[in-house]
Amino acid sequence: MGIDPLRGPNAGLIGVPGSRERLETPALVLDLEALEYNIAELAGHAARNNYKLRPVAKIHKSIEIARRQVAAGALGQCCATLAEAEILVDAGVPGVFLFTSVVTPGKIERLVRVASQAKDFLLAVDDAANATTIGDAARKAGTKVRLLVDLEVGARRTGVADGAATLALAKHVARHPGLVYCGIQGYDGSLQATRSYDERASLQAKRAELVRGVVDQLTRAGLPPEIVSGGGTGSHAIDAEQRVFTEIQAGTYIFMDVNYADTEMRKDAAQPFRPALFVRTSVISAAQPGFVITDAGLKEFAREGRGGPRVHRGGPTDARYLIVGDDMGRIEFAKPTDALKVGQAVECLTPHCYATLNLYSIYHVVRGDTLVDIWPIDARATW
Repeated sequence: MGIDPLRGPNAGLIGVPGSRERLETPALVLDLEALEYNIAELAGHAARNNYKLRPVAKIHKSIEIARRQVAAGALGQCCATLAEAEILVDAGVPGVFLFTSVVTPGKIERLVRVASQAKDFLLAVDDAANATTIGDAARKAGTKVRLLVDLEVGARRTGVADGAATLALAKHVARHPGLVYCGIQGYDGSLQATRSYDERASLQAKRAELVRGVVDQLTRAGLPPEIVSGGGTGSHAIDAEQRVFTEIQAGTYIFMDVNYADTEMRKDAAQPFRPALFVRTSVISAAQPGFVITDAGLKEFAREGRGGPRVHRGGPTDARYLIVGDDMGRIEFAKPTDALKVGQAVECLTPHCYATLNLYSIYHVVRGDTLVDIWPIDARATW
């Protein structure tokens, strides 16, 4: 009997003590205790500081994790793709917000179906003609689509340019019988992993001032935004103090990665979150001194920002991990006395957690040294 592609080669190890060390590699490993801690930590911070969370689903692409975040108090989930939104809505996850534009006819048809199925669904728009097309399709289908006007606040991605453009689009949306104006989005991901808390606070203060000005402009015009969505993992504590956003789009906090590992998240706790997501990789060659070769390379790690993977468990943490092939990595030792043998495995913190998990189809969920479950990465699809 062959391997079940939905469960992988390690399914038979579920519940076996010590099975974490027996996993066939490469394997995406999710530390359940760390995940639970991180979800509870930010949920607690939100409750203590009186703000709402709408976590980002592209970080995990998992129905199970989305449900756990909602159970801990989250409003719902932010999605980057229509496929993510469809999968979560079909699974009954509430409060889904698609923060990117939907523009093609086929996707607009799918979008309207989602909006008719989930009355609390939200979509971001930055174009009046696109909003009209969506509204017309919704009206034809006998439903309405709830919209946030997308405001560009520094990332130079999507979003209208300023308060005047925001107001004009908000008025346009509010007039259309197939649309419901609900507020604005002002997200900037470019500053989230800025290492210094003070530097990040200074950068975010400028964004907050812009968003606050737009909120005031909308309010004076009789269109006060019910929802002001933005912020993120790196700025969550700053956002809580600035009181501009009604909800924060944190995401990476559940897993952490190399990009965020050295980020000073809060003044009272430089790093309040625990690493939870790893790639487990085995040594396949130790034929030369000073380094070993592993079975995880470019197809197992997605890279962005601050370099490659970091050895976290099972080997010297001061070693350097280099991607040297599609399916090969090289661990270069910092000390001549360091060594790993063929067959030994290490677990590495990922350079970019949500791009890395998109390379896999399942999570190997561990508690301590035991594989306790295998979860599908449900929304891995990009359509």
